[in-house]
Amino acid sequence: MAEPNKPVVIDAESVEKENSKRGDKSQSQQESHIKSSQHRLAAIAASHHIDAKLHDIEHDTLTSRAAFRQLEIKQKQQENLEQVIKTCHDLCHDETASSPDPDWLYRFFEMAKNTYGAGMQNLWARILKQEIIKPGSTSLKALSLLETMTQREAQALQRACALACTFGSDSSNKLITGFRKPEDGMKRYFKPDIAERLALGNFKLPFTDLMLLMDLGLILRTELESGLLEPPASFPLLGQNKTFMLTPLKKGIRIYYYRFSPTGNELAKLVGQKAHPEYIDALMVLLSKAFNVESDVGSTVNEKA
Repeated sequence: MAEPNKPVVIDAESVEKENSKRGDKSQSQQESHIKSSQHRLAAIAASHHIDAKLHDIEHDTLTSRAAFRQLEIKQKQQENLEQVIKTCHDLCHDETASSPDPDWLYRFFEMAKNTYGAGMQNLWARILKQEIIKPGSTSLKALSLLETMTQREAQALQRACALACTFGSDSSNKLITGFRKPEDGMKRYFKPDIAERLALGNFKLPFTDLMLLMDLGLILRTELESGLLEPPASFPLLGQNKTFMLTPLKKGIRIYYYRFSPTGNELAKLVGQKAHPEYIDALMVLLSKAFNVESDVGSTVNEKA
């Protein structure tokens, strides 16, 4: 049995050895990280044919290395364009087609040749298909913006499109963030409106992505609010390929939203809208606090007064 209140004896030498081991381990991990980053850089440089200075002996002249690298770039660009064409061909069927504007087509190929990721190549293929079916569908401005977009930015746009909807007579895409309604009775004269919000971050669209899309000019920076919505007038809300009819439960209701820019709307048509039933369900639950919501099949979501 252990003796009570027995002092703990600390072996200074053992502690020093243990600390030394930890220090060696930490240094070893750091050296491993540095070595790993060097190997990664060397691999990147080799794949782009700019690694000559990383070797003791330069086997070719600078001129020959530059010529070889340019040839590799042109071959890769050719491969990129051929992949876009192949993907577009697979997407096309028996739709009625026309001839795109020659200047548009030239600019398209000049931009599309620098798309290396499969996801972006698929998007450019869809753009080409749409332009063949309906020339003038995508502006050169939209193409220029798309050319500068990274895969992450394109994915952020896709996530925003999954949450986009339209309401009323305006066909522009919007991200609804909530609503406000006046208090009941005499309270409306003494208290501010009741505000209800929907956190888009809960549906894979954090505010950082929203800011990113604003910086790209795809979504307007200012949060807007609708005009006064009052009963008995109803208006349609379209989202996730469903139509809902909304009737305000009282006077003075307004909807908060962010609006897509004209270029954002152009690209949204190309990106498409992925199914997101959790979001549309949450949106309808939120709006049912201020509106009578009827779905396109005639059922009522909420009739709460």
